[in-house]
Amino acid sequence: MRKKTKQRRPVGGWLIGRLLLLMGSLVALLLTSCEEANDIGLDMQATNGAGGVYVDTFTVRTSTVLLDSVPTSTSSYLLVGRYRDSRLGTVEARSFVQLGLESAFTPVSTSTFDSLVLVLPADAYRYGDTTRTQHLEVHRLTEQFSPTTTYYTVNTLAYASKPLVSKTMRARSGARSIRLRLPDALGQELMTLGRAGRLSTADELAYYLKGLVVTPDSTDNAALIRFAATSAGLTLYYHDSGSPSTALTQEFPVSTRHFYQLRNDRRGTLLASLQNTRQAVPSSQTAEETFVEGGLGLYTKIEIPYLLNLNDLSGMATIVSAQLVLEEVPSAEQRPYMPPPTSLTLRLTDASNRAGALFTTSDGTAHTFSYTTAQSARTGLQQGQYTLDLTAYLAGLVRRTSTNTGLLLSPSSAESPDRAILGSFRNTSHQLQLRIYYTKSD
Repeated sequence: MRKKTKQRRPVGGWLIGRLLLLMGSLVALLLTSCEEANDIGLDMQATNGAGGVYVDTFTVRTSTVLLDSVPTSTSSYLLVGRYRDSRLGTVEARSFVQLGLESAFTPVSTSTFDSLVLVLPADAYRYGDTTRTQHLEVHRLTEQFSPTTTYYTVNTLAYASKPLVSKTMRARSGARSIRLRLPDALGQELMTLGRAGRLSTADELAYYLKGLVVTPDSTDNAALIRFAATSAGLTLYYHDSGSPSTALTQEFPVSTRHFYQLRNDRRGTLLASLQNTRQAVPSSQTAEETFVEGGLGLYTKIEIPYLLNLNDLSGMATIVSAQLVLEEVPSAEQRPYMPPPTSLTLRLTDASNRAGALFTTSDGTAHTFSYTTAQSARTGLQQGQYTLDLTAYLAGLVRRTSTNTGLLLSPSSAESPDRAILGSFRNTSHQLQLRIYYTKSD
């Protein structure tokens, strides 16, 4: 009887088969795991004949970062007002000014005081609800300006608690100049000093009148108003008793020493824990939203932690195109009262959330990303959004020629306190989306 012999499989083929099975299982595990599929971004939506791949499922982490305050003593604007924001809390601005002298004020003994008026030329910029009444209060400073200090949005100077004057108004965009008549007692004081020859220089004026601060009322909930500092100032009207019909004036313009303070009370909001410079609060703690408001130092940090996984499967990835689309989240105070910034800028950052180099164009100017409206891929509705071209940045990360420590999104100008509310990667209604097209090479 012939013995049956067991046929053996070639050892090499068996090993290759097991390795292929193992690699297939690993890829299947990556593709079927819900968390990992989102994180690694292997949902390949389309390919072309050359092996190009389109991916739109990469995890993008976002957070709101508090950066250093903004210098405003170098601004040509003054900002005053107060409003409540459902996301950011109470935002309040007040402006501090020192007055100067165009020429020595030396009225003769027969001169008679008529009035003293603070003139604040406003431009068309408003932010907040301009249909509500609000107040402008003028207080006298009790603390001198420092001649060498750069003042920021967090700075303040001491002033008298009782206002010299308070004006009730609505911040209509058509109002180009606001005139506030100050107490006659202050005008008479300046006349007396002038007659005594004590107002010959700006330093003498600053000694007797340290300056003024224009503030909102502590209960206002309306709008911020912007004024031109370079054309604001006091005008003193007087006449000579010998020619009562001839009006005489003395100008005390706002000097180069001025700044505005911008404060934000975030108590009771989702950003209440944001207290320290360069601190970050992840979008998971702020209803899957992040914020940008330059005057308050609020920036959105963007991180793409799993990008290098593009290189894990058969060859080096080459980024052909990368677009990050951030949708605006509507709020109760939306247009026309609180529009988003017309454009945003990007800059590099590090693990400590420091502000690094700006993204620039070929001529070295800051690259701006404009606010547009387009059809939302999720809702099918017209939606405000910012589209960021990250092709060069992500290409550098994949080639490992730059460090993957994130980006900071900020407004193009911090002098306009417009704020943007942006949906995160996990926002169900206004989802951030990173769209990458890449190819593979050995």
